[in-house]
Amino acid sequence: MSSNYQMYLKKTGTSFRFPVLPEKFNVSYGNNNDKLQVCGVGEVTIIQDSEAAVIQFDSFFPNHYFSGCNFKNIPDPKDAVETILEMMANKTSLRFTKTGGSGISMYVTIESFDHYEQGGDVGTVYYSMKLKEYREVKVRQITVDISTKKAKIGATAARTDTSPASQTYTVVKGDCLWNIAKKLLGSGAKYTAIYNANVSVIGGNPNLIYPGQVLTIPAA
Repeated sequence: MSSNYQMYLKKTGTSFRFPVLPEKFNVSYGNNNDKLQVCGVGEVTIIQDSEAAVIQFDSFFPNHYFSGCNFKNIPDPKDAVETILEMMANKTSLRFTKTGGSGISMYVTIESFDHYEQGGDVGTVYYSMKLKEYREVKVRQITVDISTKKAKIGATAARTDTSPASQTYTVVKGDCLWNIAKKLLGSGAKYTAIYNANVSVIGGNPNLIYPGQVLTIPAA
């Protein structure tokens, strides 16, 4: 993966950026469709709601900075492991964000986190992680007044905002807003949305962007 890719796990008050990007990043989408045999027709499919997406990847927390790191001020491997474990123990959803390419931004839970060390690379921690899309269920409480036989629906708590969050992109040599929009938003025609979100960074001419500028990419 290129240096334009970034990966984060965020919860209230804490943001963790992965120092080394995985070589392989797997996202699985499934469904719960039912199959039924109908006489004279054969097999038919009953479409049901989709399964929660599953994200899996392997990488490592290096003991020392090297050229493959995504940034210089990398966390100590032990601190990185403790941060992930604390996020798991917190029992709340997390915002996972991957910028660049087919960017991802969704609420997730950490389903598994396996880590280990190996000889020849003292202090470096290798790990495998599995995340699962989190969908909040909104439950309403109904109170029935026996004397009047009337039901009252209680107020519901505000739902977690699961809409895609904006991401950032660091401009490299040869970039233009059209190509960035096509790569990150699926259509070059959406370059105006990127420009409007970054007028203070780009200035008055959307055709003039420079390597090193960090642009905010609005949700597609």
